[in-house]
Amino acid sequence: MNETTSMSHSFGVGDDTARRTASFEGAGIGSIELRVYAEAWRDALHFRRDVGGGPDRRRPAQSTGFAGLRLRGDVDEDTEFEENASREGCPPNPARIAATLLLARAFDASPDAARDLVSGGAPVVVDVADGPMLDALKGAWRGMFFDNAPRMIDLVRTAPGRRTDLDGAYVVLKEPLKGAAKARLERVAADMCGYALPFVAFSPDGRTCLPKVVNDATRHRIELPMLDPATVSRTIRVVTGVRTAVEVSTETLRHLGVGDLAAAVRFDRAPEACADELRRIAASRSTERPSRGLVLSEIHGMAAARAWADGAIADLAAWRAGISWDAVSSAVMIAGPPGVGKTLFAEAFARSALGKDSKSGIPLIVCSYYAWQAEGHLGDFLAAMRRDFALARASAPCVILLEECDSFVARRGLKHSHSASYVRSCVNALLEEVDGVRRREGVFLIGTTNEVEACEPALLRAGRFENVVRVGLPDPAELEKIFRVRLSGDLADADISAVVASAAGMTGADAERVVKDARRMARCENRPLRFDDLRRAVVGADDRCDALRWRTAVHEAGHALVDVLRFGADGVVANTTLTDRRLGMSMRTMALAFEGTATDYRSRIEVLLAGRAAEEVLLGDASHGAQEDLAEATRLSCAMLGSLGLSGPSPLTHLGDPRRAEKFLRYVDIRAAVGIELAEADRCCHDLLEANRTVLIAVARRLFEQSSVVGAEIAALLEAARSEETPKPAAMERGAFLRLIDDPGQTDAP
Repeated sequence: MNETTSMSHSFGVGDDTARRTASFEGAGIGSIELRVYAEAWRDALHFRRDVGGGPDRRRPAQSTGFAGLRLRGDVDEDTEFEENASREGCPPNPARIAATLLLARAFDASPDAARDLVSGGAPVVVDVADGPMLDALKGAWRGMFFDNAPRMIDLVRTAPGRRTDLDGAYVVLKEPLKGAAKARLERVAADMCGYALPFVAFSPDGRTCLPKVVNDATRHRIELPMLDPATVSRTIRVVTGVRTAVEVSTETLRHLGVGDLAAAVRFDRAPEACADELRRIAASRSTERPSRGLVLSEIHGMAAARAWADGAIADLAAWRAGISWDAVSSAVMIAGPPGVGKTLFAEAFARSALGKDSKSGIPLIVCSYYAWQAEGHLGDFLAAMRRDFALARASAPCVILLEECDSFVARRGLKHSHSASYVRSCVNALLEEVDGVRRREGVFLIGTTNEVEACEPALLRAGRFENVVRVGLPDPAELEKIFRVRLSGDLADADISAVVASAAGMTGADAERVVKDARRMARCENRPLRFDDLRRAVVGADDRCDALRWRTAVHEAGHALVDVLRFGADGVVANTTLTDRRLGMSMRTMALAFEGTATDYRSRIEVLLAGRAAEEVLLGDASHGAQEDLAEATRLSCAMLGSLGLSGPSPLTHLGDPRRAEKFLRYVDIRAAVGIELAEADRCCHDLLEANRTVLIAVARRLFEQSSVVGAEIAALLEAARSEETPKPAAMERGAFLRLIDDPGQTDAP
């Protein structure tokens, strides 16, 4: 190496100060980290001696002013702010101390990388996910390896000249350069690789930020870890000068970075006061995204997702025992409607990933398209994306949760425009980051989406989110378990099945809201929670007149009956519970055996039209309550005619995306064909309901009286009607309807 550059004692301690600090309970500390610790302790000790230790502590010597700083300072290339390089007379900087300790530990773990750096054998790439940590390392890393290296050049600013005039080179980038600057750095980095001098490059992710030649030439890639309890404890010791052990838990440090150390760790505070301040900052961060604190055993209504999670936890344990990460199922896409608990599942998985004996689990990093977009323009978006994925790589083992994956839409359907170019850039960058993080051992990738069909198909291919788990609304049994978890032991002896039946169609988020409302009622009356509170929170104040309640019961009975007749009873539930969004509902809680034939689609359209048809059959006319049903039936008909090749005069013509099939209505022939298709489905629906009129009335009465019904009950009514072969009533007269709502308990069906 160059004669003006001397190698420091990187692989052994070389001064008395280091020897004296080696006895500070530093078992397991490497030689490079020990040297960094010793130098930091020495500098902090000199500062404390300068300012004095008592209440009459004098001020540090005044600075020579900005002129002096310019003579001996470093200029930050991002802000052009000049910093004091010598740190003489400055308080110990906890962020810089912690960052250098972590970097030293990383080189201790990779001595070959340290040798390459010192000897100039090959460039060394250091990935630093935490932005403040990257800032703290600027200029601070040189003292680890070189006692005297004044001619280390920054390749972003300076091209290498005569070899005898250089001690080495470095690159520090927070994000990739563009255009001419990128090409220039690629050129000078290629030149520097041939100088056989020390060369190190720092960035959040070297594969995307650094020149290709550096990534090709490096033999050692170091990923700097996040803060850990040992590093924080040693930093507090150095800054405060008190050799006592303070413990800041791993759970607390998940919410902190090295930048937070500057706010909490000061030379004039006691060690425990510094630790308390770190805990306070972490607590304030954790409240920004409240967590329910649930573990996987408390997650219900997501059997398929739970099965993946159980397998992934077993794989994680096997990986920690020695199997290859390639054998681990480390990525999954959870698809389902809003409120079913997709994000909650990811939180519970992270908390449970280390097994039942773990109290803290593994870190969870949450990100989304809109969180990245909020950073600013496209460059800010991509920088925020890289930062989150780099943080995940540095935090392994961990979980990175990507929410709203349907925001990354299919590129094929984009038209040529500025916005299309923006979306393509975002999708391409995400695919690159997903590929990169899947190569990192210990990182689980969980995506969530309301509509998996809208996602970019390349995102779902093998090697990315190859496991797609669909989550639906919980069935009554699972919904009752969800309520029990939310009740946390309250009403343990109460039978809540009737309330759960009225809550059919609710999601886990709805159940959480209901329990909160019930608890609020109890608090307002200053008493414990009662069953009636829960019932009122579900059903609410139903001020509907009997005529409207009966019409609602008839409407939902029509949906449920035709659903059972066409697709079977399993999973069918209906209720007339009044919410802020609907008067009642009918649904199926389990997936259909849906082959996608024209018959299947027509049967589905009949189910959608059955509520309106039931009103016409029993009440003589329909109300306006079928708007959403008509919209979905129209969309399905359009899809059959213009996308799916199942109907119409030109079934082989594909007009567009079936998810946006309602747009086909601008074509006159499609509108006419849709009208014919819907009219035929409505006729079939009327025939079906007329043929089962007695059962329709019985189901409607049960909904009117009990507010809920399930598919098994409807199937039993159908079976009883078939066995009795009771003749159908001719019509439901107005007088009979009025008698029914006056006395719903009467036994004679109208």
